[in-house]
Amino acid sequence: LDFPTQKKEDLLKIFILASSNPGDIVADFFCGSGTTLAVAEKLGRRWIGCDLSKFAIQVTRKRLLDIYNSKDLFNENKKYGKPARPFELWNIGNYETVYWQEKQDEYLAFMLKLYQAQPLTGFRYIHGRKGDRAVHIGPLNAPVTMEEVEKVIIECRTNNFTKADVLGWEWSYEVNELAKTLAKKNGVDLKLIQIPSVNEIKSALVGFDLNLLKVPDEVVEKDLLKHIRFSEVAYLEVETVVKGKEITLKITDFQIPPTPELTEIVNKIKDPRELIDYWAVDWDYKGDTFHNQWQSFRTKKNPKVDYEAKHKYETGGEYQIMVKVIDVFGNDTNKILKVSIK
Repeated sequence: LDFPTQKKEDLLKIFILASSNPGDIVADFFCGSGTTLAVAEKLGRRWIGCDLSKFAIQVTRKRLLDIYNSKDLFNENKKYGKPARPFELWNIGNYETVYWQEKQDEYLAFMLKLYQAQPLTGFRYIHGRKGDRAVHIGPLNAPVTMEEVEKVIIECRTNNFTKADVLGWEWSYEVNELAKTLAKKNGVDLKLIQIPSVNEIKSALVGFDLNLLKVPDEVVEKDLLKHIRFSEVAYLEVETVVKGKEITLKITDFQIPPTPELTEIVNKIKDPRELIDYWAVDWDYKGDTFHNQWQSFRTKKNPKVDYEAKHKYETGGEYQIMVKVIDVFGNDTNKILKVSIK
C-alpha cells in the first residue's frame, strides 16, 4: 500500500496467533494502513482500530472493503476470498464541547482566534471580521441551517458587508445547494467553511494538558496555525432517476475549493470527479448512523470509481438517502436526498 509505517502481514500473523484465540478482540490504537486489522479479520478475531489521521482511516477502510482480493495468510498463491464482516466507522465524541457549551463567549473568541479573525461586537449573527469578510461561527451541537445562513446574509446586507464566511462543524442537507444562491441574490459573496475536528486541533497541541479554550495566544500563533486548516465545503451534485421501485444515483459534479494540494495535481485532472477516492450510499438513512449499503472506491488495479449506483426498494414510501464521498485528500463530503418510491 506504500504506507510509511506499514508492516508485513506475515509478521502480524505471528504476533496475533501467539497472543490470541479466534473470537478474541485485537486492538491497534495507531492502526495506520490497517495491517493489524486485516490480519485479525483473516484469523477470525474481532478487532478495534484507531488513528488520528483521516488518510490512515480511509486507507484502512478501503483495505478491509477489498480484503476479498488480498492474499491468503496460509497460501500466498490463493486469494483470501471472503468479504470482511460488517464493521462500523466511529468518530469519537468531542468531550471538550460540553465545556464549551457553557462558555459561549470563550468558544467564539477561541474559534475566531483559530480562524485569524478579529472579534466584533454589536451584531447578533456576525461574530467577527477577517479582512473585508464578516465571520459567523456555527453552533457546537447542531448543524448550520439554511435559516441561520439567511439571518447572517440579512445582517451582512443591513450592515454593508458584501463578503461573509460561515464556519460550521456540520451542515443541514439543503445548505450547500441553496446558501450561495441566496447570498448572491442579496449581493453577498458567501463561503461555507468547515471547522477542523477537535481531534485535529488536539493533535496539533501534543504536550499541552489544558482546555482548548485556554490555549495561550502565542501557542496558537506559533504552533497551532501551522497545522490547522479551515477548508471551504466541497460541492457535490447527485442526479436521481426513479423508475418504479428502482433508483439510480449518478454523481454529475464534484468541486473541491482551491487548496495548495489541489494546485499540484489540477493539470492532471480532466474530470473533477476523478478527485473522488471513495463514495458510499445509505439507501434508507434514519438521521443517526450511516449504514454503508453500497460503495465504490479506487484501488491500484482499478483506479476508476463508478459514478452510478443502483438500488431496488422492496416497498414504496418516502426515503431519505445519504451519499458520503471521501476525496483523494481524505476530506469527507455528505449529501442527503429525499425520494418518493411508488
